[in-house]
Order: sequence, then C-alpha cells, then structure tokens
Amino acid sequence: MTGREVLERLLDGNRRYLEGGGPRAVEQTAREKLVDSQSPMAAILCCSDSRVPPEYVFDAGLGEIFTVRVAGHVVGTSVLGSLEYAVDHLGVPLILVLGHESCGAVKAALAGGEAHGSIKGLVERIKPSLKDINTGTEISQEIMETAVTENIRYTQHQLQDISDSIRKKVDAGDLMITGAVYSLRSGEVNTV
Repeated sequence: MTGREVLERLLDGNRRYLEGGGPRAVEQTAREKLVDSQSPMAAILCCSDSRVPPEYVFDAGLGEIFTVRVAGHVVGTSVLGSLEYAVDHLGVPLILVLGHESCGAVKAALAGGEAHGSIKGLVERIKPSLKDINTGTEISQEIMETAVTENIRYTQHQLQDISDSIRKKVDAGDLMITGAVYSLRSGEVNTV
C-alpha cells in the first residue's frame, strides 16, 4: 500500500470509531501470526495523552500500527530511532504525526514559566514550533488550535531534517509523512 492508501485506511477506521466501534476483538490466531514478525501499515508518532490511544482512534488491530508515544510528540533520539526502525526495517509507507486539541505539553510551552525536572527539556523542544505565535495575555482556544497544528508541522519537518534515512525514503516516494489532529470532544481525526 502507498502512504496515501494507508492514510485513507486509518481515516476509515476513525469513521468506524466515531460510529461507536471499539477496539477489535483479538483472536488467538491473530496473536499467533504475529509471534515471529510484524508488518504494520503505518507508524504513528503521537502524544502520550491517555485520551488518545491510536489503536482505538483508528480502529486498528494487533500488528497494524507501530506506535511511538511521547508527550507533545517531540523528536528525540529514541523517537527517531524507533521511527527509523519502522521505516527501514518494517517498511511502513506512512508516518502520521498525531496531535490533539488541548495538549498540555503545548500549553506549557505557550505559557512559558519554569517547568521542573525533565519536563523542562520536553517543553523546550516544543517552543521552536511556537515562535511565530503571539499569545498576548491569554491563551485562547484559537491560539491553542494554532499552536497544536504548528507543533505537528514542526515535528513533521524535524523528522526529515534530522534523519537522512527518513528524508531519503520521502524523496524516493517510498514514504509519506503527514500530520493530523484528534478532537477530544468529537473523537474525529482531521489531517493538517
């Protein structure tokens, strides 16, 4: 399948989810088929937020999605290595960067202030994506929506800018990288 075909399949799964579908029942035979290998259709880099589980959101079964989760879907060595594995060794034709409305990590980066511990490093990785956003005195819903979208786009660009492997696959037409936003209110996924 091409990246575009995989994206359509994921969005079809999201429509099933919106209609009340849930996680697919897993049969023993399905698990047994995956013991020795996997060939997921997509790699999804998404936020760690517990309200956004990609397998539910896209009504995907075992072995269909290679999921990498980190708050704010920030790119670091572990994330990049995981995605390069999905692209180079598992042959996924699509990396989907999935953000969501009301992202706490994005909000923390917008708000400024001092983050504690390792959270500070995470917030610092998001701030460059927000450099052109003027929050004024208040972070409105419109500003949050813009910030979430900009962070998704920034992550998409980082994947190609930092990884020679990913960039080469994109340039060759073997890999598609796209972004999407999950609505916590409706459950719908929209590409950006």
